[in-house]
Amino acid sequence: MCSKKNVFIVMFVILILTNRVSAQEVDIGVYYGRFWSPYKFIDYGEGYINQRKSNYNFFPSFVVNKQYSDKFSVELGIFFTLYEQYYSTRKYIPAFASTYGAGHIVLRPAYSFIKNDKFEVRVKGGVGIGVAPDMYDGEYIEMFIFPYVDSISRGFIKRNFTPVFPMLSTGVDVSYKIAQRFKLSLAANYQKGFLKITEYDIYYNDGSGSNDQRAKQWGTGDFYGVQLGLRYLLWDEKGNKFEKKKK
Repeated sequence: MCSKKNVFIVMFVILILTNRVSAQEVDIGVYYGRFWSPYKFIDYGEGYINQRKSNYNFFPSFVVNKQYSDKFSVELGIFFTLYEQYYSTRKYIPAFASTYGAGHIVLRPAYSFIKNDKFEVRVKGGVGIGVAPDMYDGEYIEMFIFPYVDSISRGFIKRNFTPVFPMLSTGVDVSYKIAQRFKLSLAANYQKGFLKITEYDIYYNDGSGSNDQRAKQWGTGDFYGVQLGLRYLLWDEKGNKFEKKKK
């Protein structure tokens, strides 16, 4: 099953990189920023604390953008995210955390609702494929000794649901042309997943020292991201390569 998905990913990338029919301006871009990841939860006790948008981690990406008309373009993006999942309890204020990396390949048509020679604002929406190769499950235990000797949190990490998962990908970016072949860009991204890729099955003490309470926390790969990028033009607005200036 996974091999078929991998073949689809390769074909997906080759198609967008080799298809230049009717393309006008073409550019490549490098982006870097931060992203946040929300996690869902159920608390069967009274002391669990969910860390809302609990991730604030680095978010690099590489994109290829092709302009097919004055307003319409298509963007292929390769993102990398280092997810960090953590939580607290009422008696264990320091948060327990674990991290896992994931790659994302996204294909997003874009519409420029504001555009002139220097300035452009685009909205984007499409599909993505996430790949999280760190398939893992195991048990953990945390204890905060002082001042509460009974502040114990333990449970099971489950990250073996699926290594490949589909996502919806949307975004908006604002670009300004700073030179003949360079654009400075500020981008915001949001991705929505549908399959569970990680879960904590949590047991914690809430002051009694002997009475376990329980909670669950899980994620589908959702994230919000903000990035600053630099776009480099390969072809001009007529679909021609830039020629070197003669001395």
